[in-house]
Amino acid sequence: MKKYLLLVISFIAFLAIAEVKANIFCEEATTTTCKACPAVSEIIYEIYKSHEYPFYFVSLVADKSNVADERTDEYNVYGYPTVFFDGGYRVVFGKQNKQDYINAIEQCLQRDRANIEAIMNTKWNGNGIDVDLTLKSKENDAYEGYLKIYVVEPVSRWNDYEGKPYHFALIGYAINEEIYIEAGKEIKKHVIWNASKEDYVVSNDNIMAIAVVFNVASNTGYSDPPYNNHPFTAYYVDVCVASSPPVDEPPILQFIEKPSSIEGFRNVSFKWKGEDDFGDVLFSYKLVGYEEWHEWGNETTAFYYNLQDGEYEFILRGKDNIGQISQIKWKFVVDTSPPTIVGTSPKDGARNVPIYEPIVIKFSHEMNKKSVKISIYPKVDYTLQWKNGNEIVIYPSLEYETLYTVTIKNATRIGGQKMQKFSFSFETASADVEAPSILYVKPFLSELYGDIKIKFSEPMDTILHNSIIIKPWIPFSYKWEENDTLLLITLRHYLPGNYTVEITKFMEDKSGNPIKSNYSFSFYITLPHITYTSIKNGEENVLPNTEIRIKFSHGMDKNSVEKNLSIHPKCNYSISWEGNVLIISPQLKWGKKYFINISRDAKDNRSIPLNENFSIWFTTEKEVEREGKEEQMPSFTFLLFIISIIIFLLRKKSK
Repeated sequence: MKKYLLLVISFIAFLAIAEVKANIFCEEATTTTCKACPAVSEIIYEIYKSHEYPFYFVSLVADKSNVADERTDEYNVYGYPTVFFDGGYRVVFGKQNKQDYINAIEQCLQRDRANIEAIMNTKWNGNGIDVDLTLKSKENDAYEGYLKIYVVEPVSRWNDYEGKPYHFALIGYAINEEIYIEAGKEIKKHVIWNASKEDYVVSNDNIMAIAVVFNVASNTGYSDPPYNNHPFTAYYVDVCVASSPPVDEPPILQFIEKPSSIEGFRNVSFKWKGEDDFGDVLFSYKLVGYEEWHEWGNETTAFYYNLQDGEYEFILRGKDNIGQISQIKWKFVVDTSPPTIVGTSPKDGARNVPIYEPIVIKFSHEMNKKSVKISIYPKVDYTLQWKNGNEIVIYPSLEYETLYTVTIKNATRIGGQKMQKFSFSFETASADVEAPSILYVKPFLSELYGDIKIKFSEPMDTILHNSIIIKPWIPFSYKWEENDTLLLITLRHYLPGNYTVEITKFMEDKSGNPIKSNYSFSFYITLPHITYTSIKNGEENVLPNTEIRIKFSHGMDKNSVEKNLSIHPKCNYSISWEGNVLIISPQLKWGKKYFINISRDAKDNRSIPLNENFSIWFTTEKEVEREGKEEQMPSFTFLLFIISIIIFLLRKKSK
């Protein structure tokens, strides 16, 4: 047990070191003709992909890259493969076990290094990358070092001896120079690295920059032969940071001007713009069925004259400097017909129209509002408002038992087309002397979950005038629906308790008739709580893949519940809902004790918190020890042997 505890403590200590130390930098000296190199490359790449260590590496393919060959000369490479960690602080020569490379990384993690911060960003420029690097020293003394910004291909153009492409192969330096940083200061570097003629295949999705700052150190760091007696001073890594340019997306296109969906003019125009991260945008466009594609160019406008009535589609394309194309469309109808009235309320010839009912006139097209002239006979005062450009709502002061005629003149579309004069008539109802009644109320002697609803027999006066009293008092807002016959009351706060709503005789219909008598009803609000769980508190031998269901008394705010849910010990799990039932699908381990907690901060759809913190615990079933049972069970051969002895003894006794 002590042995395992020691391992755990060591692992935690290592993670703490790894968190505070800088990235480890590795350079693998290799060639495409080296037989042992592919295995070493694969090991290093596996360590990198595991993300278990803060680790970057570069492949120095010496027989393919001049800069890689020069770098191996700086190390005075004895043979291939040779792997240099943190500039040679640790060196692994030849093909070794994976653990040897891990040991070298872990040793580098524990070494002291200067306190230098690095921030780097890269941007694709069409033929390479623009690099911006900031180095900040937190040292008390001035810092002198050497900066190399390696430009690498994550998937190399060169293959190793086994025909597999190298990873992060060096193809050039963006910067390769000495640096000096004053104590507590920072320096900034901006450089443009473009591919040379032989590197023309470099692409924005397969390029990376790795900035490494080396500091002059003693030559005692080499521990692997033949480098332990290396004659020249080593440069060890103080900071390492990497960056890849963001993916170049196709250009973004946007219409600045375009015709309306139904255009009343025969002449239309388009205006647009395009944006791209890495250069200018070229455009091509066409009006489908009217013309062919225009040549790619810088035009940002298009005009069309004297179009015939019909449906049209305009397509715009944009192309960036690497040939990526995006496209947007706009469909519209050219309709130059005169406008018409498509509906009125009340309808022509209607009788018994309530005097409080508004007059609605709907046109077939969007209208020139100033052109529309409306008259009502007999003459009455009125106000009006427009809706959506093609509908007028008139609020007149009408009299009982009167025949009215509404006339529309000079009505003109936005496109200039004019409508002929239009009239319709209706007759108002007799004076209303009937008291309104209450058809239903919700909730009635039950729990309130949403709005309080009160339905009346006819349209009501929409100003309440102390006609609604809630006891105990609680602030509320209200609105009317269904032609002012349905009153919706929304509480500002949902506080648990019992409430009474009184509808007083101040509640009147639009003719001023009050309800016959006061009307009261009650409802209540309770705290949400958990009514059922599929496993009992303290239950034992629960299968690890058991689905756990928790039912709530009310509709819950799902995000609030999930935010305040925890399972201990931590495990992976997924969540789904069936109405008020929370379904947890966990991935539990055998033979462990688990706690499920939901804080009372979890709220229902009314923002009311749970009545109390919820917690249950259970234990999972222990895993069957199959091997132990198999060892305790006698084998079939042994059973046959025992039976044979018994038969032999019985026969001998019978003789």
